[in-house]
Amino acid sequence: TGVQFTVALLSILLAHEFGHYIAARIHKVDASLPYFIPMPFLSPFGTMGAVIKMRGVIPTRKALLDIGASGPLAGLCLAIPLYVYGIVHSRMVPTDGSAGGIELGESVLTKILDRLVAGPMPDGMTLELSPIAFAAWAGMFVTMINLFPVGQLDGGHVAYALLGKRQDKAAVIAHRS
Repeated sequence: TGVQFTVALLSILLAHEFGHYIAARIHKVDASLPYFIPMPFLSPFGTMGAVIKMRGVIPTRKALLDIGASGPLAGLCLAIPLYVYGIVHSRMVPTDGSAGGIELGESVLTKILDRLVAGPMPDGMTLELSPIAFAAWAGMFVTMINLFPVGQLDGGHVAYALLGKRQDKAAVIAHRS
């Protein structure tokens, strides 16, 4: 199951970074191939993700928007079908704690997908995610964090592309939230 989790999570991260890479190439910005950042003991997922290094100047705010948004969109395009596949291969277990495990946070997206794929959850039962569903959940979680409109995160780039210098106000609001 570790191999399933690893392949699924690294595939999502790779899709995310290649989204940035391809958009950078389209806008003629010199960018490196992705570098993965391992964190085997400090991260619950075994990685801090991946990055690309852009050596060129991003020529326009439109290019910045395209490059910043393309990564999360590409990652989600893979994470959502992997989550659906993973839910199909997950199992229902009692919520009395006898199955062990940890309880993950839910988003509107995961609640909708759980309901559509697994159907209504009987009282006293919960889903025990398969390794692929857990990896997809982790990919969506990391993407959500990456979309905060601050600093060098993708959300910061998108906010700056859309708001210009007013992005500083959005970052302050995000920091206070």
